[in-house]
Amino acid sequence: MTAGRAAPGVGFGWLIVVATPSLLIGLISLAGFFGRWFWVFDLATSFRPQFAVVLLAGGMALLLRSWPRLGWAILILGLVNLAYVAPLFWGKQNIPAASPAIRVVSFNVQGQNEQYEQVIGFLSEVDADVVFLHEANRLWERAFSEARADGRLPYRQHPSRPDHLIFSTLTLTRDPPSEVISHGWAEREARAMEVTVSLGETEVIMLGIHPLAPTNARRAALRDAQFEFVADWVGKARGPTVVAGDFNATPWSHVFGPLTESGLRNSQRGFGLAPSFPVDGSFLTRVPIDHVLHSSHLAVSDRWLGPDLGSDHFPLVVDLALVSS
Repeated sequence: MTAGRAAPGVGFGWLIVVATPSLLIGLISLAGFFGRWFWVFDLATSFRPQFAVVLLAGGMALLLRSWPRLGWAILILGLVNLAYVAPLFWGKQNIPAASPAIRVVSFNVQGQNEQYEQVIGFLSEVDADVVFLHEANRLWERAFSEARADGRLPYRQHPSRPDHLIFSTLTLTRDPPSEVISHGWAEREARAMEVTVSLGETEVIMLGIHPLAPTNARRAALRDAQFEFVADWVGKARGPTVVAGDFNATPWSHVFGPLTESGLRNSQRGFGLAPSFPVDGSFLTRVPIDHVLHSSHLAVSDRWLGPDLGSDHFPLVVDLALVSS
């Protein structure tokens, strides 16, 4: 046998079973870097954790089977994907004792979901300060109004859905906000709800967003324009700032870049992947598209996903502490 190559029968079979799929997955992962120019490529960025695992395993398998050049190529592609995923697993911030804290919930309730009581019970238990409920329609608004009226939910309700739209983001705040602004929820509008709340003696400005899902070229372009609005909004914001919502984008999408470059920090840092969609998915299909980003004035003390509440998303709960005003 020639050094560096497997026996013909074994080697060819390994090439078909391992090398070809690994190489194809590696090329798809590279295509993700061109997502800003072609919307389908941007979808490929959603699966960088899966790509990293598959490519690292495939590269090691090929090295063990004496396919060194191909094995190293695929292993390097796996490491490239891992380099984008790994930072989410470290970087927790130190929080001074007695720092004022605020709990934020972002949850796409899914319009056709009818588990109103389960969601109301979850919110009562979680006891958040600010809640953004995406895809809330008239039935959801009515359910929360009734829960508020009979004392089951101690929140003020700030709907943003105009009558001609089926749903938008419903915002709940424990204390009266100093300002509430809807930036529009039609398909071509910002799809963002702004609310300013108090945290101790400091005001925190929050933006709840739900950009369009990039299911075709037109919707992807609209989603990207909605993120341009968010990036511009962040650039103008002063003081503690939070952006929360169903982003319809993972942290590796090109739309994330302008937000983090503007100084926002991903609350996932130090808390791992926490893939929130779809609820009925597996490791191979579930991805993190529900997010809370925050300015350097704030730090994350805790972050977790809630239970299955009938939606195709898990609710996201983030505890933020004020570290500077």
